Amino acid sequence: MRSTTYSETQKMDTIWPLALMALTLVFNWFIYFRQGHEDLDFLYASTGTVGLVCLLLLVLRLKLEIDGKSIQYRFYPFHFSWQTINWSDVASAEVRKYKPLSEFGGWGLRVGFKGKAYTVSGNKGLQLHLKNGKKVLFGTGQPDALASFLKEAGIDATISL
Repeated sequence: MRSTTYSETQKMDTIWPLALMALTLVFNWFIYFRQGHEDLDFLYASTGTVGLVCLLLLVLRLKLEIDGKSIQYRFYPFHFSWQTINWSDVASAEVRKYKPLSEFGGWGLRVGFKGKAYTVSGNKGLQLHLKNGKKVLFGTGQPDALASFLKEAGIDATISL
C-alpha cells in the first residue's frame, strides 16, 4: 500500500556543538580559577548562557508532514503550532544539495538573501520557490525517500542530488 503522507522528524544528533560548549566552560573555568579572578558574575552568566544554548540544541526539532495538498512543518521551539504551505502556492520544488554555510550562514532557522531555511544538519533539502517570489528550504535527512514520495504523489519536483 502506498503511503499518502511523508513524515520526518530531525533533531540535533551531532556532538560537536555540545563539545564546543564544553570547551567554553573549561576555558571560563581556567580564566576564573587559575588566573585568580574574584568576581564570579561573568562566570555565572557565561555558564548559564552555555547551559541555555545546550538546552536549545537538545530540544531543537524539525518536523515535516507532506501530502498531496500541503507541506506542514514545525521547527520547535520556534514554532509551537504547525505552519502550512499549500502546494497551490508553490511555483516549483526541488530536492537538492545545498551549502549550509555559504548559502544560509549555517544550520537552524535562517533568513537571508537566498530565502528562508529550516535545517538541523546535513546538506540536502527540499527547496520551494513560492508563487509570491519567496524561497523556502527544508533540510532532510532522507532525500531519496522524500524524492520517491514526491514522485509517487504526483508532485512535480526536480531531483538534483
